[in-house]
Amino acid sequence: MKNIKKSWHLVYILIFIIAVLISVRLAYAQKIAENESKREISTGKLAKSQEKRNGIQILCYHRVIKSNWLTTVTKGLSNNNQIHEYSVTLPTFKHQLATLKKHHVRIISMRTAEKMLKTNEKFSHQYVVITFDDCDQTVFENAIPYLEKEQLPYTLFIITGQTNQYNRGSQMEDWPEIKALQKKSKLVTFGLHTNNLHYLVENKPALMLPENYQAFKKDLRTAQKKFRTELNLKSNLYAYPYGEATNRIQKYLKKHGYLTFSLDTGIIDDDPATKQGALPRIMVTDKAWKQGVLKWLK
Repeated sequence: MKNIKKSWHLVYILIFIIAVLISVRLAYAQKIAENESKREISTGKLAKSQEKRNGIQILCYHRVIKSNWLTTVTKGLSNNNQIHEYSVTLPTFKHQLATLKKHHVRIISMRTAEKMLKTNEKFSHQYVVITFDDCDQTVFENAIPYLEKEQLPYTLFIITGQTNQYNRGSQMEDWPEIKALQKKSKLVTFGLHTNNLHYLVENKPALMLPENYQAFKKDLRTAQKKFRTELNLKSNLYAYPYGEATNRIQKYLKKHGYLTFSLDTGIIDDDPATKQGALPRIMVTDKAWKQGVLKWLK
């Protein structure tokens, strides 16, 4: 009997140790997720000088989820940033686009915006470009069908090395679905979101580490190779993960004809300074929509 009790004590101790290790791992993963969220969410308010001004505002979405009882329950039970900060519901997404239309904002493609930037003409209207980062399946399931129905252009920034993978609470779309979209849609534009450099190192984006410069160039070549293989195209659009990169990387991309995108709150207007460097792009959350978009609308 004593040996049996001793064995059970050892089992309890082992279970306790395993539970502690799992708790520590989950806490660490949650901390990483919180840091990623803080790094990526557009937190600034729109500058007073840019309110009501003509120009281009680029919106960034990650996940567009259905609004039902399951979504409500999941939000209530989970503290996953992918569900809260990185997600908007489909009704909210539709309402936001309707609000833009109500204020006579013109939704244009990224290529149209690029042409406008090259002409240096003064902006006579307010314009919006719709973008999605990461290429999450919810975008394909919910947002894209609506955009296609309404004939509204949009841009997908793809992490080329993570298609068909589950990452940070998101299930990425696979290449067959992406290629099928390319074949049938005239509204979609594709851009790069690195091949596999979308991560933090001690709370710093990988592209902010000077020692990763050569890794960045190799990663860029790999991403473009996958674009050529899968989509038969080369993209000059590059969205920085977490909205940041070193000045050296920015200079390299600009020298080679790329348009780069940050996650700073702001618009591209007639001030030449707003067209220099990485272009401002606001990550849409409830707070960012109120402070960064609604205050801009006329």
